[in-house]
Amino acid sequence: MAFEDRKQLAAKVLEVLELTQLADDTTEEDVRRLCERADTEHGPVAAVCVPQKFVMTARQVLGKRSPIAVCTVANWPRGRSKVDYVVAETEIAFFEGASEVNMVVPWRQFRSNDQHTLPDMVEGCVRMSSRRKFVKATLEAGALEEDFIIREAARQALDSGAEFLEADSGHAGRRCTLDQVRALLEEIRDHRVEAGLKVGPVSTLDECRPYLQLAAEVMGEDWIDPENFRIGGKEPLLDEILEELSR
Repeated sequence: MAFEDRKQLAAKVLEVLELTQLADDTTEEDVRRLCERADTEHGPVAAVCVPQKFVMTARQVLGKRSPIAVCTVANWPRGRSKVDYVVAETEIAFFEGASEVNMVVPWRQFRSNDQHTLPDMVEGCVRMSSRRKFVKATLEAGALEEDFIIREAARQALDSGAEFLEADSGHAGRRCTLDQVRALLEEIRDHRVEAGLKVGPVSTLDECRPYLQLAAEVMGEDWIDPENFRIGGKEPLLDEILEELSR
């Protein structure tokens, strides 16, 4: 089975890692350290994800030619329903230098059978002229719970132009399961669109393996690259990756 070898696993996770520091008490020095660590002796991570107020710092530390994407969040973590506010927040993030924005969809309204706010918000964010790379539509699949609701949310996001889905943010109270991740991958596959998926936050290499194996099963191992698949994780995960690759 794929990714049983720990060194192979560590190398692939490093390639698709979205190295994250979003704690409320994050400082500029924290972000500088994170960005300096992101380009490792074994290769760069896919992206760093930092609070919006530190996007310019991250861009400065990494430099214009860095292959590492600068990511931030919008409508995070509450997933509010004010479309204009969230679109403006996303636009500011791109203006300040973000390559990608993880935008939490209004999942509570969607669960309450509001069929307009989610697609309106996704469409407003992905079609702005200042957009650089991805807007990841964070679906909070764990909180949506039921398979048919998760699939419908994914379909609406994809139909509205989302090029990347994020399974959950880790802040909605209920984490996404592997079965729910499978549902999202199948929706991406069956939609026949160029779209990716982010999972996490993940704490250890062993926790990463099932996600990679599932993505390989549904989409094919060649599909798993930074343009299609991301694993969110913090510095302890990076530490474990580097320790494994240095053996």
